[in-house]
Amino acid sequence: MMDADEYRRMAANSDRHWWYRSTRALLRQLIEPQLRLQPDDVFLDAAGGTGATGAWLHEHAPTVLADYEAVALQIARDAAPGYRPVQADLNHLPFAEGSFSLVLCVTALYHRLNPDPAAVVRDFARIVRPGGLVCLMEPANKRLWRSHDEITHAARRFSLAELRATADGAGLEIIRATYAYSFLTPPAFIMGWLDRRGKGGGSDVDRNQSGLGGILGVLATLERRLLRHFNMPFGLSAIVIGRKPL
Repeated sequence: MMDADEYRRMAANSDRHWWYRSTRALLRQLIEPQLRLQPDDVFLDAAGGTGATGAWLHEHAPTVLADYEAVALQIARDAAPGYRPVQADLNHLPFAEGSFSLVLCVTALYHRLNPDPAAVVRDFARIVRPGGLVCLMEPANKRLWRSHDEITHAARRFSLAELRATADGAGLEIIRATYAYSFLTPPAFIMGWLDRRGKGGGSDVDRNQSGLGGILGVLATLERRLLRHFNMPFGLSAIVIGRKPL
């Protein structure tokens, strides 16, 4: 499981760290145009931690935050009153078939506690309604493994093809599959190289909160503009959005 201190760092930095702000904007851009909102919609932020990337969902519909860690749920409960926290294991979700019209899962399938990501995504497809969405965002590129992955207890990174195949194997119709944070690939490779030589290390949450004085945030904004028209061929993250057939 993730260190409690890491959850506290995430919560403390979610509003000011450039990556969290950019990721919320990115997910909004990709997901909102695909929503088919209904009065009885309920969303699920699966393994959403403290809600650092998914708290905006409750603006559209009641949103359940399911996470294994009680400390994360308590932080989320205090920080985002619109959430409905539920303690749950991602591998044994306690929800009925067709409970949600959207399932969002950000950087969770990569975790050691989830030994069979394909089974988890099949369960997402079970609990989402026909016509509903499943959005997956995971760390990409095995060559970019570094100390942050160790701190967050990662077991794997995904290629976009692997993440897409996982969603496709769950019976979802793929409506978007792209990499993101392409501009972070070179520095991440260098950081991994330094880590392996004992010259790096530490959590990304504590590093460059401002994004090099705002530069990384600007690059993220520019990339989002490109993503309105194109899929990124490489990047630090892989994103797949699938829809459950009617």
